[in-house]
Amino acid sequence: MSLIQFVICSIITVVFSNNNQINTITVETPSGLIKGIQNTFSENGVQVNEFRGIRYGKAPIGHLRFQKPIPVEKWADTFDATKFGAACPQMELDFLPGYVKLEMSEDCLFLNVYVPKALNPYRKLSVMVWIHGGGLTMGHAHDYDGGRIATQGDVIVVTINYRLGVFGFFALAHPAAKGNYGIWDQKLALQWVHDNIAAFGGNPDSVTIFGESAGGWSVNVQAMIPSNKGLFQRAISQSGAFDFGRPFTLKPKMLRQYAEDYANKTGCILDNLYKFTDCLRQISVDELIDITNPIKTTPIDRIPLETTNSGVVDGELFTDNPFRLLSDKTSDVAKFFKSIDFMAGTTSNEGSLLYMIASPSFQKHFGFNITEGIPSKVACVGIIAPFVEVYLNNYPAFKTKLCDFYTVDGSFAEQGLRVSELFADLLITYPVVRMLEYHSSLGGETWQYRFSKTSPSPLGGPPPSWFKGSGHADELIFMFSSNPLVSTDASLSEDEEELSKHMINYWTSFAKSRNPNEGGEPVEWKRFTLTDRHYVNLDVPISAESFMSSNSVQFWTELYQNYEFESSGGLNEHDEL
Repeated sequence: MSLIQFVICSIITVVFSNNNQINTITVETPSGLIKGIQNTFSENGVQVNEFRGIRYGKAPIGHLRFQKPIPVEKWADTFDATKFGAACPQMELDFLPGYVKLEMSEDCLFLNVYVPKALNPYRKLSVMVWIHGGGLTMGHAHDYDGGRIATQGDVIVVTINYRLGVFGFFALAHPAAKGNYGIWDQKLALQWVHDNIAAFGGNPDSVTIFGESAGGWSVNVQAMIPSNKGLFQRAISQSGAFDFGRPFTLKPKMLRQYAEDYANKTGCILDNLYKFTDCLRQISVDELIDITNPIKTTPIDRIPLETTNSGVVDGELFTDNPFRLLSDKTSDVAKFFKSIDFMAGTTSNEGSLLYMIASPSFQKHFGFNITEGIPSKVACVGIIAPFVEVYLNNYPAFKTKLCDFYTVDGSFAEQGLRVSELFADLLITYPVVRMLEYHSSLGGETWQYRFSKTSPSPLGGPPPSWFKGSGHADELIFMFSSNPLVSTDASLSEDEEELSKHMINYWTSFAKSRNPNEGGEPVEWKRFTLTDRHYVNLDVPISAESFMSSNSVQFWTELYQNYEFESSGGLNEHDEL
C-alpha cells in the first residue's frame, strides 16, 4: 500500500454519541477496510487505536458446528470495528458476586487489535497475540484490555476469541467429529494476524504468542504444530499446564463414554456417528451448555481432574502425542519447538485453584472446613488416588510415594498449605518446568520466571489465612490494569505499579528483541539451562534466582524417570519404582 493510499484510508473522522466525542480511524487491510476508534490510554496519556471485534472466521454455526473454522472472505464495505464481538458460548457464572452477564453467540470468531501512538504501516512494530485462559470452557478476548501493554511497550497487542467447551473440543475419534476446533480457531486467528497486521504497522515476522492458564496451555500446543512455522517466532506460556496426564489422552473408549452421556441427555442416537454429530448440531446452544456444565456433575469424593475439553490426536494437527514427538529431536515437532524463543513460568502457589473448587459438599464429605486447613486424607484419597487411577495406570507405588511426599506432621493449616502445593505441582508447576527442560535440551533460547507478588484482586476472592504465596492468575492485574476474571475496583500500590512496569518491559523486550533484558531492567534475567536453571523472581523487589522448587522438581523427575509416553498419550511402565 502506498503512502498516499494509507493517508486516504487512515483519515480520522469525528462522530458524536450521547454527547461524547468519538474519534474513528479507518485502515485498509488485505481483508478490507476496517474502522476502529482512537483513544487515549488513561494511565499514561498515550494514544491507542483500537479495532474491536474484527471477524477472522466465518460463523461456525449450523453445519459448521464441530468443523474446522473457515477463513473470512474479503468484505466489500468498511468493517465496523468500534464495538467488541460476542463471546463464545460458555456457562454463566451468575452465582459470583458482581458477575456481568455476557453477550454470547456461536458467531464469535473475532479478534481485537490495539495499536499504540499514530497508525503508520511503516513502523513495523512487534506484535503480541494474547490467548485468554478459562479452562477451555470460559473467557473471552475483550475482557483483556491490551492498551497498557501496547502503550507502555510500544507493541501491537491482539486478543482473540476461540471456541470453548463442547463447541471447541467435542470429538469422537472418528471423521464425523475429529475435535480440536478451538485449537484450529487459534491457528486461523494467527494466520489472519500474519496476513493483515502489516497494514496496522505491525511486523508479521516479529510475532509473540502469550497466554495464561488454558491460554498458556494453548501457547504450548501452538508451539508444537510445525505448520505454524512463520506465524510466530516467540512464545510466553504463563501457568500453562501442558501436563503429562491430561492432554491428548482422550482415548476412543473415553470419548465413547462422553458421547454416550450426550446421547442419553439429548436423545441423539449413537448408531451412526455422522448422524449423531448432525443431531448434536441441531441441539440449542443453551442445552449443550447445560448438559456439559461441569458444576452439575462435580463429584463429592474427589477433585475431578479429568476433562472433556482437551486436544486429541486427530491425524492432522497431531499425528501422535506431541510429547512423544517432542522427545525425538529429529521430529518436525521438536525442530519447530526449538526454533521458537520460549519463556514460561508460574505463580509461587498455583494451588490456590484448590480452595476455589473444593465445594461445600466435598468439604462435608471429608469432614473439614477449608478456611481452617485441609487434612492429609484429602490429598491422598481425594486428589492423588483419582489422578493416578485415571492418568497413571493406577500404579500403586505412585499413590504411596505421592501421599508420603505431600503429608506433613504439623497443624491442620500446615497440611492445607502442603496440599495446595501438591495441587500446584501436579497440575502446573512441574509440567511448566518440564516444558522448559524440553526446550532447553533441544538447544532453544529458554527463559523462566516466577511471579511471587500477591494480587490485590485475587481470583476466587481473599484466600484462607493458611494459604501462602501468589495464587493462580495473580499476575493478570499487573498486565491488564485489572484482573479480567474478577469484578473488583482494586488498584495497584506504588510498589506494585513499579513491578507492573518492569514485568511489561521484560515481556515486550522479549517480544521485540528475543531478550527480556533489552529494556534496561535493573535485574539481569539470565537464560534457563539444564545446568544453571536461572529464573527471575517477580516480586517487590525483583530478584535473580536459580533452581526453582528444586525439591519438588527432583521428586517428580524421579517419579517419572522410568516411564515414557505411549503414542496414545498414556504412560508405559519399564521398571519397578
